[in-house]
Amino acid sequence: MNEIRDICARPILDGGARASLEVVVTTRNARVRAAPSYADPRSSGKYEINHFPVGGVAGSIECINSVIRNALVGRDVDDQREIDAVLARLDGTDDFTHLGGNTVEAVSMAVAKAAAASAGQPLYRHQAGGRTPGVPHQMPNIIGGGATMGDTGWRGRTPDLQDHVILPIGCQSTWQELQAVADVFHRTGVLLRDADPGFAGGRDEEYCWLPALDDVTCLEVLHQACRESATALGIRFRIGLDVGAADLWDGSAYCYAREGVRRSPAEHAGHLADLIERFDLFYVEDGFFEDHVELYCEQVQAFGHRVLVAGDDLLAGRWERLQMAATRGAINAAVVKLNMCGTVTRTAAFTEGCRAAGLAMIGSCRTYDSPDDTLADLVVAWGCHSYKCGSPAGGEHAAKYNRYLRIDEALGEGPNFLPFPGTAP
Repeated sequence: MNEIRDICARPILDGGARASLEVVVTTRNARVRAAPSYADPRSSGKYEINHFPVGGVAGSIECINSVIRNALVGRDVDDQREIDAVLARLDGTDDFTHLGGNTVEAVSMAVAKAAAASAGQPLYRHQAGGRTPGVPHQMPNIIGGGATMGDTGWRGRTPDLQDHVILPIGCQSTWQELQAVADVFHRTGVLLRDADPGFAGGRDEEYCWLPALDDVTCLEVLHQACRESATALGIRFRIGLDVGAADLWDGSAYCYAREGVRRSPAEHAGHLADLIERFDLFYVEDGFFEDHVELYCEQVQAFGHRVLVAGDDLLAGRWERLQMAATRGAINAAVVKLNMCGTVTRTAAFTEGCRAAGLAMIGSCRTYDSPDDTLADLVVAWGCHSYKCGSPAGGEHAAKYNRYLRIDEALGEGPNFLPFPGTAP
């Protein structure tokens, strides 16, 4: 047995200059580190788990260095399922109220890394469960808005919708994809200066461009940038949206602060349908409030043959929400976030549920992430078809993008992309 000899945690800064934590796991022949994604309350959904215990980050560190350490030291690092079960039992709730999702995420990731390192394997192979790994298509956010503005004072001047994303089509490698999305990113910045006279290169917490423009104008600019890049690079691009609709819903209407418009559920659905048609969108995430499941169903019925209708807040990494949405035909794609599920084992089970339902899987980071690149290996191991993150800029994003490059290279001559099931961009 390769036993865990020590576990400890320390405070670190995440990509948003906020306190986070790092967990170190030591075995007989490995010593590894892992840091969780930070779950910003401004972009957290109704059904998400609790991310921190009482005391916040300091409380997480105290839990790890005492209760969790005492429970896990001496256990077999290779028994991921049992270690994650111990974490769940220590907490005693379904949503990690006592330990916090970020706490168990960091411990679970560090244990998985230690097991892989002890076995002399890269993490993506060690966690793949015998599946042939492939790399996900890169789907970065280029223009930001919506919930991540919170109470910064910019709300109402920036786009109402949360993420304006792109997907390159026709690339032969991850490096080609990253070159392509970087080209669109920089061209978009130039075009925004013409569209928004007051634009001075401002970016949001995910390093995405943040103009004082409405969403239609932003999509027009992004569409133009994609056309220019497509001509220069000889590939195609598709455009998508993370609506972040839960943040628009006030209990009676969908409120567009930038437009100064309140839309009924039917009007909001019609507005999204118009955007899908006008800009040939291939991806719409969280188009509606989490409890408006019937509107998701209608969107799939109308556009599911050519649009990935994805659930993020709708699912919140919960098995029962996934079963409900898949059974009702409310989605054909699911966003996978480790710290929504809590542990590596729970997330792997969630992805197996997605696979069984024939859903496209989009691995994702959180608004405030750290430069830890562990997530890239896990996204590959779980067989996610795409990876949605912030912009191509930002150290915490670059760490993961560059890890995908190394994994793609290790897999050999490509392309090594996993094909989307069903609805293909």
